[in-house]
Amino acid sequence: MINEDSIAIAYLESRRGEPRLISCQNLALESAGSAGKMLEKLVKQMNLEGEQCSYVLNPRDYNLLLVEAPNVEPEELRSAVRWKIKDLLDMKVEDAAIDTFPVPEDAYRGRKMVYVVAVLKSRIKSIVEMVDGSGMELAIIDIPELAMKNYSSLLIEDSQGVAFMDLRRTGSTMNITRNGDLYLTRRINTQLDPDVMDSPEWPSLKDRLVLEIQRSLDYYESQLGGGQITRIVIAQRHHDTAGMAKTLDELLAAQVMSLNLADYLQSDVPLTSELQQLAMAPIGACLRDMKKPEALELPDPNEQEAA
Repeated sequence: MINEDSIAIAYLESRRGEPRLISCQNLALESAGSAGKMLEKLVKQMNLEGEQCSYVLNPRDYNLLLVEAPNVEPEELRSAVRWKIKDLLDMKVEDAAIDTFPVPEDAYRGRKMVYVVAVLKSRIKSIVEMVDGSGMELAIIDIPELAMKNYSSLLIEDSQGVAFMDLRRTGSTMNITRNGDLYLTRRINTQLDPDVMDSPEWPSLKDRLVLEIQRSLDYYESQLGGGQITRIVIAQRHHDTAGMAKTLDELLAAQVMSLNLADYLQSDVPLTSELQQLAMAPIGACLRDMKKPEALELPDPNEQEAA
């Protein structure tokens, strides 16, 4: 994944049927145009020439929309939604590459909905050329929301539904999954710097964050009929993960805890909190086709109260 000022790359293998992180790096870019050379350098350093890879788009690269699916055959869906969303994009629809992924059939009370991803064709072309030039083979172009879904599918017990959140300086993302299926994904605009809990703005930001989280949970319950979400998991932040989880746990009805990949993934590199946040998307993308290891079992809050 390439951001405005850095590049993150992860390499996982399946060892004895379980995912193992072999190498993972996040490096600052020397300039806006140095991403290609930096990627080529990393590929050589990590001995990844000839390997297939997934490329995770930066959120600024694409539009993600939820729309009602047109009543057409599956092979006609992309072209049908293209014209349905043409006035909702921040790019010309004729310049956009379009793809879709479904919402489970039992969501939205019988209405067939679909998520639509739109990205400039020119951006896709530049990504393909950059990856080819690095010596790797591009297999999949992914988005952070689906990379996050892989964590819920593999590492978190979500049979009763769970919300998984990535809280960042550039904005946050919430996914709600059940049985590995993505029911809802939402971007939360509250910007949370690494030291936000020590800033004078934290009280107002905290209130806004809690309000946006609760609105998303209420939407899932009322509009999707999904029942109450009682568990929220947050991804690692640089150094305030425990404090953030504790604060949100105190302010929300749902139980809040954090996911530490070091507890659930075999790794040849130290999985510090900082690296987990910086490389969360590429690690998640690598988990797409991995076998499910032992999932994160969240204690039942009702049982805790009874005890």
